[in-house]
Amino acid sequence: MNFCSRLCFPAALMVMLGLLLAGCGGGGTSGAPIPAIVPVGLNEHRVYVDAGPAGTGYNANRLYTDVTICQPGNPANCQTIAHVLVDTGSTGLRILSNLLSPTLALRTLSAPGGQPLLGCVQFVDNSFAWGPLALADVKLGAKAANNLPVQLIADPAYRNLASNCSSGTEITVPDTLGANGILGIGLFKEDCGATCESNPLNGSYYTCTSSSCATARGTTAPRNQQTQNPIPLFASDNNGVAIELPAVGTAPAPGLSGKMVFGIGSRPNTLPDPGRVMAADSRGNITTRFEGRNLARSFIDSGSNGLYFDTANLPLCAGASGFYCPPGLTSLTATMIGSNNTSIAVAFNVDHAVNSFAGSNPVLPNLAGTFGTAASFDWGLPFFYGRKVFFGIEGMPSSVGTGPFYAF
Repeated sequence: MNFCSRLCFPAALMVMLGLLLAGCGGGGTSGAPIPAIVPVGLNEHRVYVDAGPAGTGYNANRLYTDVTICQPGNPANCQTIAHVLVDTGSTGLRILSNLLSPTLALRTLSAPGGQPLLGCVQFVDNSFAWGPLALADVKLGAKAANNLPVQLIADPAYRNLASNCSSGTEITVPDTLGANGILGIGLFKEDCGATCESNPLNGSYYTCTSSSCATARGTTAPRNQQTQNPIPLFASDNNGVAIELPAVGTAPAPGLSGKMVFGIGSRPNTLPDPGRVMAADSRGNITTRFEGRNLARSFIDSGSNGLYFDTANLPLCAGASGFYCPPGLTSLTATMIGSNNTSIAVAFNVDHAVNSFAGSNPVLPNLAGTFGTAASFDWGLPFFYGRKVFFGIEGMPSSVGTGPFYAF
């Protein structure tokens, strides 16, 4: 993919889209190192922004973490996968199957009827992820989610059925994805919910029509077999998560290190300001008031590599389709509004995207582009720099309210 393309991760049926940039670049980096926020608590785990997996080109504003995957019930048989994308705009863990050790021997889940359960994840750039669901014990720092359904992307045993998912480009290697997998830890417990429990034509889950697996058909999937947010499966600190990243100046930077903090209201490091909690609707949306318009399908998403919104007041780039290229650093403001009427004003900057890309730095604090609809504002990774952003999971109570909600 070229440096100005955008890959969009799905929200499945209940959550929002995450926009990402992938590229063919290489090149050096510049600027002073960003101080790290070092995880120290039992409910903390490191996240980082860097150049991404080796050989995958230029990756900008991608938040990664390391995920340990174990054979269920066997803590001695584990493998740690680095550079897994942290995506608060999707739900569930999805790992490229060719990176997993065969010794893990993860057991594939069965759909109703007894044949393998297969997952389909669509992306708006006409790419897709296809592969079976399997059970794994998953560790994030000191926290564990046992018997978690995990999608094994591009498992060769089922590649011949991938056309059921899409006629576009199949994600099969890290180069296609810019990461080794996706960790969806957003507002929802599972990726599809009640729809996929009752409707076999849901577009997310399939199964083989026979033991030979020559063809596939749509199937229902119980909630406990859908790809799931691992956090609600933790024994404690399981009602939400915060992403905490250090402040970044206005210039591109070579990388940074921060942390995800598990739980809301469960420990001293998990307490958001109750006056800054914005309730989200059943699809994870809040409203953003921007340039006199109320954008009612707005959301906060670490999987988006920029801020995405539509405006006629910023010029588009000539050399990077869909991104904004103002002549200099431009300061703007908007107001986020939750369904509980909590409103928070946010100041942000937009800079010339092509100039930002030129140094091949992974951290681009002022990257922005068009969303493609006047109803949405996607508060992507630049919004997270210098903030601690909380995500309250649906139906999970906390000292500041029951999810879904955002807070910062």
